[in-house]
Amino acid sequence: MAGRGPAPKDPEKRQRRNRAQGLEAIPENAGVVERPAPPAGLLKTVRDRWVAYWESPVAQLADPVSDLPALERLYRLYDDLERSHATVRKQGHMVRGYRDQTVMNPLLKHMQLVQAEVRQLEDRFGLSPRARLSLGVTLGEAAKSLSDLNSEFTAGGEDDDDPRFDVIDGDVVDGETA
Repeated sequence: MAGRGPAPKDPEKRQRRNRAQGLEAIPENAGVVERPAPPAGLLKTVRDRWVAYWESPVAQLADPVSDLPALERLYRLYDDLERSHATVRKQGHMVRGYRDQTVMNPLLKHMQLVQAEVRQLEDRFGLSPRARLSLGVTLGEAAKSLSDLNSEFTAGGEDDDDPRFDVIDGDVVDGETA
């Protein structure tokens, strides 16, 4: 017969498999995130923040494997900021330049750049009220079931005159009301 096309490939030789293979049951402690060790060399205050993060509900959204490098980078940046703040407090905002003139402490510019990167990472991991709200809305919408969405859609009440509801309810058959 013409037009049937080639025979399907042997499943073992297929490169793309859209179907999940060998799914295992979800472990009982799936929602519990085990706290990874903080990056080495952090100040005590930053290590304490690391522990507090992993004990917070927000950490439940983080993947301790794939998100760990970015989280470690964030906490190293926190550490850098703490050390820079301490140095600026000690030296002052204005320091002597190489020509013995008074200039702004170069650490202030460095801190400004680091703070911008920190803000981006904090938003990514829900570490500000606005970021948590954004994540909460997204997660809340994603968690809604189809029946939840349908009940919101039809929550207008029984007195709706919209004929589309008759079709949904099965009251119209072949253009005639049943």
